[in-house]
Amino acid sequence: MSPSTDSVIPYRRTPGQQEPVTLYAMSAYTSGIRKPGHFHLLRFDEVKSERINRYVPHRHDFYEIIWLPVGRGMVQSDFRSYPVQDRTLLVTSPGQIHAWQSVTPLDGEILSFTREFFLVSAEQPGLLGRLPFLQATHPTPVLTLDEEEGARIDRTFRHLREDAAEASPGRDDMVRAYITIILTQIRQAYQRRTPQSVAPSSDSETLAQRFRVALEEHFPTMLEVGDYATLLQVSRSHLNDDLRRATGHSASEIIHERILLEAKRLLIHSSLNVSEIAYHLRFQDPSYFGRFFRKATGLSPGSYRDDAHRNLLAS
Repeated sequence: MSPSTDSVIPYRRTPGQQEPVTLYAMSAYTSGIRKPGHFHLLRFDEVKSERINRYVPHRHDFYEIIWLPVGRGMVQSDFRSYPVQDRTLLVTSPGQIHAWQSVTPLDGEILSFTREFFLVSAEQPGLLGRLPFLQATHPTPVLTLDEEEGARIDRTFRHLREDAAEASPGRDDMVRAYITIILTQIRQAYQRRTPQSVAPSSDSETLAQRFRVALEEHFPTMLEVGDYATLLQVSRSHLNDDLRRATGHSASEIIHERILLEAKRLLIHSSLNVSEIAYHLRFQDPSYFGRFFRKATGLSPGSYRDDAHRNLLAS
């Protein structure tokens, strides 16, 4: 595998480039309360006026939190379908592929924001880099709240809407503060369901957060461990040692995990053939991509695609 080192941010269309999966950028939304390129807040009834087909598998170039006090249906996120019921949260990160499959009338809020709005970078990953449920590999994007949790987050959304609607000095800081509160409430809800000891932050964990942010910023055009070590201004051995302490995995293992995730997404949700997916992921030889995929999954890319499509049809 021979990756390019061009610094191109993923999931953002460049002139002449065809997206393998439908991309709805933040600029596609024109309703609701918004600051273009930074955040928007929509009610579900406002989405009807947008040229957005939420039933087609698609991805965004921003974070999206959907809060549904009322509504039932099914939503597909990456490789699984999840039931939606009253008091459901759906958290989607940039690049994650999702689609609504069936819904009753929905009532709720759609909150979206970009990395730039939170000034996130590999140098300063900040809050977004610390939250596991915002990572591309998090396994549970749908969360159903109990009545107390639902009432608490509903109040926060109401306050956010009230203050965001007023274009006064300091509005961006207020919006960031409310989003921080919402993210913290979601973090606490996940913690109640899967209690884990919270270790104090360490230099190794900080470097791991910076590495994951950098990987998302530069994927799939930068895939060499040495390039990330240079970007993060550490040696390869330092990077690998800290990642193993913080995550249990080396840098190359995390990169391979991310390549595998994107390969699965494209096999299921795009019309690209296997060779096109291999070249998109910077494999020089599609046969090497096939061996890489089979070693990780036990299946050829074509067999995986066929099985996944059958499972989605049956769900």
